[in-house]
Amino acid sequence: MLAAVKAGDIFEVVWVSLVAGALVTTAFSFVVLGLARSAESARHGHGTAAALYGAMAVVAFVVFAATVVLGVNIMLTKG
Repeated sequence: MLAAVKAGDIFEVVWVSLVAGALVTTAFSFVVLGLARSAESARHGHGTAAALYGAMAVVAFVVFAATVVLGVNIMLTKG
């Protein structure tokens, strides 16, 4: 059996997946950046900068994890 799909539904899937993919990728990139800069700053004795970069990494990880959880939740509750 063939199911009819509206063009608007396909467009919605495309733009939502592009935005979600960009958000997840960007958030995880900031996690990696924050951890790397934090380690480098700590190595050079810049404690305040290391703490700030570490905090940035934690916030970015929270955004990353929340985005992943939200995405899985949406996929599991869609009928």
